[in-house]
Amino acid sequence: MDVLVTGATGHLGPFVSQALRVRGHRVRAMVRSTSDSTWLVSHDVEVVEGDVLEPDSLARAVDGVAAVIHMAGLHDSWAERKDEFFGVNVGGAINVRDAAASAGLSRMVFVSSGSTIGECEGSIGNELTGRRDYALSDYERSKVAAEMALLDDATEFDVVIVNPGTVYGPGDASGIGQALVGALTGRLGVSIDAPVAWVYVEDVAHGIASALTQGRPGERYILVGQNVSRLDFLRRAVELADVDYEVRPASALAWQAFALIYGLKGWITRSRPTISRSAVRIALHGSQLDGSKAEKDLGVMYTSLDEGLDATLDWLHDAGLVDLSEEDGDSNRTGDPDGGSDEAVDNQRLS
Repeated sequence: MDVLVTGATGHLGPFVSQALRVRGHRVRAMVRSTSDSTWLVSHDVEVVEGDVLEPDSLARAVDGVAAVIHMAGLHDSWAERKDEFFGVNVGGAINVRDAAASAGLSRMVFVSSGSTIGECEGSIGNELTGRRDYALSDYERSKVAAEMALLDDATEFDVVIVNPGTVYGPGDASGIGQALVGALTGRLGVSIDAPVAWVYVEDVAHGIASALTQGRPGERYILVGQNVSRLDFLRRAVELADVDYEVRPASALAWQAFALIYGLKGWITRSRPTISRSAVRIALHGSQLDGSKAEKDLGVMYTSLDEGLDATLDWLHDAGLVDLSEEDGDSNRTGDPDGGSDEAVDNQRLS
């Protein structure tokens, strides 16, 4: 099957492209003119220039393919204006859907977010969970709105939604990768002791590729391997790396104070805050999700936390982001599609 992938130059892009090609699909990636498509070109992925906010370019991109996997979006905890989230995440998704339907494509897989499940604090969410009556961020609101727009479509166009939790793994030097670097170098000495729904990057890619052919129209599939606190996740990484640093819990009040101070500084300087209030709100609330439906229906086999962290530590070391002794890593692991290249790194900050 010929498949168009949007957002292919982000962290997930190389992994999804590889998972599709292993299954025998031919991949076309739509990329913006400012994006680095080096990895895609070098791995025989067809590249076309376009933007989800430009319908004409989308019409050209979908010409001749059978299905589309839509991953492009504004994936962050902060934006200068909240309408940026809705313009890109909602408007972009509708544009992709409309272009695909007009071209007679058979299916669209929409890569949404685990945050749209909306489980209450302390509970474990699944695909049937009723959303709480509040959102933690404008990003979450925009993704909920995008899902509603796609699922409320009155046409017979097939839409399948996947909801990854917090993605970690090789290729990410921002977001979670940045936190790991901080913990492994001693620059990050505190974290939040609240649950996080984690999923290894290759497992997400396999889930997305499987949803293309095995997902049922109109349904969603949560992709989550483990529910582990952010603090324990970082501590386990430090243990596996065998480095002599400690990550301690900090109180909710301290994190809220950090967000207030940095938020005020960002407002005064009209710049991005080092720590946003939304990011702190999300982290303190926590998230626990059940990814078993994807195991059963899509055949996803989740990587253990230790195995996923080991591969991530190897990549961080090979990329020169942390200095680990040879015995701490396993150079035979192949978590990164490009064997340790950092070309897949994007600037997304929130999962």
